[in-house]
Amino acid sequence: MILAIAVLLIHPQLAATVSLSAPKAAISTSAEIAASTSTVNTENSLPTLTASLDAATLPTIEPGAALPDAPMPILMSAPAPLAFLKPASPMTVSVAQLRAENRRKQMMWRGLVIASSGAATFDAWTTRRAISTYGAQELNPMLRPFAGNASLYAAIQVGPVLMDYVGKKMMYNSHPGVRRMWWVPQSAGFVGSIFCGAHNLAYR
Repeated sequence: MILAIAVLLIHPQLAATVSLSAPKAAISTSAEIAASTSTVNTENSLPTLTASLDAATLPTIEPGAALPDAPMPILMSAPAPLAFLKPASPMTVSVAQLRAENRRKQMMWRGLVIASSGAATFDAWTTRRAISTYGAQELNPMLRPFAGNASLYAAIQVGPVLMDYVGKKMMYNSHPGVRRMWWVPQSAGFVGSIFCGAHNLAYR
């Protein structure tokens, strides 16, 4: 009896719950269908929109229109730099050239030996003449002991011989600057002897 009353009391509530849940299910189902439909419509509309944008940005090409010609390549001929340069002397030196240069230096050295010795002899002769004729005195202390006799001619050659030796050593020096200046000592001795001889001749 009590069970039958309980069933009667619960039955209307179940029916109301069932009747209320059915519209909710229908509403949620319709909302899902609408959402899926809008998503499909959006996906379908994107290609159309993209196609319309591409069509708006790209220029229209007529079927019969000719394409423009491609630019022709410009060929530039660079001037040959070697045509404006003078050929330089070769960097290598042959043995024949070295021998010819050595012979030339030897001839110059011998010429300076003769010139400096001759200038020293001229200095000695003028010195002896000034001493014997005009009573002059030798001012060089190293040559003063030899100024009274003919030994002055031999003693005065010591300076040129030393200058010849120094010039020969400089000619074969390892430093290029020294080798180029090998003629300076002999030339200085020659000029000094000529100057002293000219001074002796002017002595009265």
